[in-house]
Order: sequence, then structure tokens, then C-alpha cells
Amino acid sequence: MSSYLIVGASRGLGYAWLQFLSKNPANTVVGLARTPAAVEEQLAKDGITNIQMIPGDMSSHASMAKAAELATPLLPSGLDHLIVNGAYMSQDNAFLAPSDFSSASKAQELRDEMYASLNTNVLGVVFPINAFLPLVLKGAVKKVIVISTGMADPELSMPADGSDGVATAVVYSAMKAALNIIVAKYAMELRAKGVKTLALCPGVVLTSATPPSEKNMAGYQKLFTIFSNKYPHFKGPASPFESIEKQLKVIDNLTFEDSGKFLSHKSTKEWL
Repeated sequence: MSSYLIVGASRGLGYAWLQFLSKNPANTVVGLARTPAAVEEQLAKDGITNIQMIPGDMSSHASMAKAAELATPLLPSGLDHLIVNGAYMSQDNAFLAPSDFSSASKAQELRDEMYASLNTNVLGVVFPINAFLPLVLKGAVKKVIVISTGMADPELSMPADGSDGVATAVVYSAMKAALNIIVAKYAMELRAKGVKTLALCPGVVLTSATPPSEKNMAGYQKLFTIFSNKYPHFKGPASPFESIEKQLKVIDNLTFEDSGKFLSHKSTKEWL
């Protein structure tokens, strides 16, 4: 028996976590979303009855404090696994490089984008961890997992071997890199209390049935070409369940030696 709390469980990979974990009736699973009623409706449509949902905005300290209060009676033995999944990336700026923000209007857009990303991708990690930490400390397993991205790896942006790298997604990549160092700081702080942390890349996952805009399609095609050249085995995005199954193996095998690290779903620096 193990307990899980998924922050950012409303859709995409977060909702897939709920679906996957619900398959084991021994699991206690709590999902957190801004509008849990919509998620509960989808769970009912999918015939899933063993998930508890609570409301919460991961970018709000007060909201996370209230969510922790609501989660406490649902987790009487504490929380084994806190999985912080929510993320923000503007599709409008997904394929812009740093110099694309050089005009005055784009400079303001960059500032706005940085703040929006900071709220979810950085503060939206710190606030949930701090709020649910008492429950994690009460649990038996004591693992805090934050979903990151290979885009935060400097080697992917500028490969040492001189091959093509990725100059775009500058805001998302920068904020996820900040997330990774925060995870390392938590690992150092909480080691003596028996807590293990990990920044975990799920790989490239197909989380939406909606095709990208025409504007972004060229960006994705270029990105996938770079990925294919770097990782010849890459044939396209994995399904959410394929990714989660691999992620869980990494999580289950996490030791203090790897606590605080930034790893892929393969437990390496191979992001795909």
C-alpha cells in the first residue's frame, strides 16, 4: 500500500497519473486541481471511483496551505509520494530564441512571460512542497518528485559535440532549470529528515489530441529532427502510460545517492 498526491492533476500527464495509479486498489491517491469538479466528472466518465480530489492553485501559498488542510484527513498515515506535475509554457512563445525578444514590445512580452512562468514553474513547486511537507514527513516512503524537462539541460541547448542544439523555448527552459536547483536545495535540507527528492523528466509525451497550430508545427518538426539526430531510436512522443510506467521505476528505485538530481525516465541524462 502506498499513497500519492498529484499536484496539477486536471489534464494531460497529471490526469494520466491519476488514471494509472487508480489501477492498483491498494494505492491511496489524491489529486489537486484548480477546478476539481471538472476532473471528478471526467473520472466518473472513465469509471474511476478510488481517487480523491481537492481544490488548489499551486502558484498560491494560501491555496496550498488550505489544500494541505483538506488533504490531511484523507492521508491519516501521511504521504509517501508527493508528485508536483503542473507546468506552464506559452504556445505563442514556445519556439522563440532569446534574441527574438529584442523589440520593445517583445521585451515587455518576455517580462510578462517570465513572471507567468515563475509563478507556476518555480513558486508553484516551492509552495506545494512546503505545504505538504508535514504530510511527507509523516509518511513511510518520504519522496518528493517534481516533473521537469530535458529542455532545462544546457547540454541539450548547446551540445558539447558541436551537433545541433535547441535555442528556443528560452523562458520555459530557464524556469525549469531554476526548478531543478530548487529540488537539489530541498534534497540537501531534508536529507537528515529522511526525505528524497528528484527532478524527473518524463521524456516527450503525447498529452493532447489537439494538433499544434500551423505556426508551431514547423517548430515541433525542427525540434523532432534535432531529437532524432541526437537519439536515433526516437520515433515520436510516447503515450502517457508508457512514460509513467518508466517514471515509477525511477521513483521506486530512488536512493539518497540520487536524491536532488535531475534525471530522465530512464534514470539517466538521456531525455528521450
